[in-house]
Formats: sequence, structure tokens, C-alpha cells
Amino acid sequence: MHGSTPPASPALPSLTRRTLLGAAPLLPLLWSETALATPAAAIYRVGAFEIEPLDDGVFPLEPSMIPAADSEAGRALLTAAGLPPAGPSPEPVNAFLVRRGTRLCLADAGCGTLFGPDLGRMPAALAARGVDPSRIDAVWLTHLHVDHAGGLLLPGGAARFPNAEIVVQDAEVAYWSDPASRARAPAEMGPFFDTALAVLAAYAGRVRRVAGHADLMPGVTSVPLPGHTPGHAGLLFEDGGQRLLVWGDVIHSRILQMPHPDWSVIWDLDRAEALATRRRVFDRAVVEGLTVAGMHLTNRGHIERSGVGYAFIASPP
Repeated sequence: MHGSTPPASPALPSLTRRTLLGAAPLLPLLWSETALATPAAAIYRVGAFEIEPLDDGVFPLEPSMIPAADSEAGRALLTAAGLPPAGPSPEPVNAFLVRRGTRLCLADAGCGTLFGPDLGRMPAALAARGVDPSRIDAVWLTHLHVDHAGGLLLPGGAARFPNAEIVVQDAEVAYWSDPASRARAPAEMGPFFDTALAVLAAYAGRVRRVAGHADLMPGVTSVPLPGHTPGHAGLLFEDGGQRLLVWGDVIHSRILQMPHPDWSVIWDLDRAEALATRRRVFDRAVVEGLTVAGMHLTNRGHIERSGVGYAFIASPP
């Protein structure tokens, strides 16, 4: 499989600030004029797994991107966090490097070169750890939004990881590949569909589509978490009596959405389903004492109930 030559990849779309703003109803605005913060360096150990966050950059989340947070309650939460009451809140964009024995895998791949110099740091983070892209065996995608899949591509549209298998939920591939989905979306969404299709083309013959709960390797399960996108999924790591759920985009703002899980970001494709998923995951984490991490969380931690909402309690380093 790794020795086959994939078909030529289409050129990457031209993505501009105007395009991103136009696409905001469905996809995250990932434009940062200035890097506002960086995730803390850490390695999360789950049995024999080493799971290391890779900082891909930061985007400034405006309260208007979570409409209910554009309120007195939202401004109070931002103020309590030491941020301007009108925002923004600096939110990380992460990928994760997963090591087990001789295997090297990624959970998501960041933005790549699609959003300018303030994002797309994942390749440099890999290089700083002495990891050549050819050594990556698999990339497990939570979904095909550009801040999770754009880093799979080199600037010209070729595969960044020449020996990697891409694993993604079937419903995710079906949505982004369906001309009817594109026809229903705003015109500004075109480049995002183009990027998803460019990823699938660049890795043709090396895309494994899974459905529902699926074993990716011993100790790693794809867990469907639909709503943000149709095939949005998390990754559950289990080994040696320890567990960690990397939950993708269940939330985009710890500050705003943990105390108010009913506050949806404007990019959840099915907001009712995303809300149901968010509450289900939060409740599971509380009941099971499950440790969680995410692509827009600075640290791993656990969840506690707090008033009408929840609280995220960061784990010690």
C-alpha cells in the first residue's frame, strides 16, 4: 500500500480572511493576527501510550462566535478569566503525536499552510521532536475541518505524510464528498470542500473509512461524537487501567461552554445534535471519572458538575 503512487492532488484553494468570514456559519474562523497563547508542553501517558500535544497555533474566539456568550453572562465569564469582556479568548489549535512501541501516529494534523504564519506550526513541532513525516504510520482524523486536516497537505497539495494511512469516519467522507452538501452550503464554503477533497485525493488508496465505534489499533477506539460535523469523532485511549478521551471539537471554549453547555458555536452543523453530544460526553466523563483532552483545550483534565453546568479541572503536569 505504501509503495503505490497516488493520483496527482488538486491545487490547494486560495483561502483569505474574507473567505473565512463568509464561511463562519459552518466552520471555525481560524485567523489570528497575533499568537495570543500556546498550549503547555506535556506528554500524557496512558499505559504504554505516550500522547503529546502539538501546538499548531492559536485563534481568537470572539463572543459573537458563540452567540449566547455575547451577553452579560458571557462578558462576566471572560472578565473572571482575566480577559477583555468583549473578548477575544485565545483558543489553542492542537494535534497530538501518539507513540506506542515503534509506532508513531497523529490525532489530527492542524491547519497546514492554509491560514498564514500564525497557524500551521505542527510540522515544526514534529521536527523539533526529531520526527520525520515519513515515520508517521497513521493519522486519525476527528473530522475534515481545515484546522484538523489541512496539515495533511504540503503547499502544492501533495501528501505531507507519504507512508501514513488516514482514518476517518465514513459519514465525514460522505458529507464532504457529496455534491448535494456543497450545493446546500454557502458559496464561501467552496474552498473548504476543495480542501477536504484535496486531502482525500492526496491519500487515495490510503484512506480507511470506519463506521461507528471502531478499533483503530489495540487500545485506540474511534468514538462517534456527531453534530459538529456528521462524522465528528473522538479517540478513546485505554491501556494499563488508564483512559483518555481526545474529544476533538466537543467544545471550542472551555471558559464559555463548560458552565453553559447549551451555548453552541456557530460552526456546529447540527446544533441540536452537537448539544446532545456535548451533554452526553460531559455526563459520561463525570460518571466514569474519564480524563479528557481536546483540539481546543490547553490541558487534559476531568469534568465535574458545577451549578447548572460543568467545570473543567486541569490535571497536574
